[in-house]
Amino acid sequence: MAAAGNQHLQINVPYRMVRSRLGDIVSLGIGIEVYLSNYALDEIEAGDVREVGRLLAEQGVTCTCHAPFADLSPGGIDRHIRHISKEKLKKAVEMGNIVGAKGVVCHGGYDRWRFGGHEELWLANSVETWTELLGAAGDMPLFVENVFEETPETIVALLDRFKEKNLWFCFDTGHFNLFTKASLEAWLAPLTGRLRELHIHDNHGGSDEHLPVGHGTFPFRELKRFLRSRDDLIFTAEAPSKSSAHEALRCAREFLS
Repeated sequence: MAAAGNQHLQINVPYRMVRSRLGDIVSLGIGIEVYLSNYALDEIEAGDVREVGRLLAEQGVTCTCHAPFADLSPGGIDRHIRHISKEKLKKAVEMGNIVGAKGVVCHGGYDRWRFGGHEELWLANSVETWTELLGAAGDMPLFVENVFEETPETIVALLDRFKEKNLWFCFDTGHFNLFTKASLEAWLAPLTGRLRELHIHDNHGGSDEHLPVGHGTFPFRELKRFLRSRDDLIFTAEAPSKSSAHEALRCAREFLS
């Protein structure tokens, strides 16, 4: 089981707030997942990102990045939408490399309401997109996060196409709790070997509340059994605001202890 040390536990922070929250991050002895929104990517320049990376390195703060996701469809049917999505994600990957991230989390973009019955087309388009993104990433790993997926099959199929590549799985507990129609075991059994990061937050199954671990209905005790022998995972406590971050971290540490 991974310890709640600097190398494993982190909190999500929007790019624009990294500098203002850096002191707190250092005092808490954790890392950060830097969220690069669509708007942030449109505005930031490589020099500024490089300076943020220097500040993090000076303070000994490790980071991952989270790519934008609003309106993006990396496996989309429309080639123009897919092209825009690729360019946004490529820029996030580029910024991740510049800031010195340990990886970049991206949404895979599948949901049955848009792609049901067209899984093979979604998969073929996704493979094209992820091939380009992995080329842009170089040695930096990329993580595919579950969102609207009700079962793990499409993520398994995507990762199977890149078995020898640096593409991995990020398991989001809150999204699982909202959308899954399969058990936790059904999800993690085929994906544990590809698991590298977890977004740990809770809800009551009705909305993406981003509650601290244990404050909703996600089966964290069952999850802990799956992770007993793992000491190589990144745990990101997702909190919707600075005021809720300390409680999110306290509960995350309790879960990891």
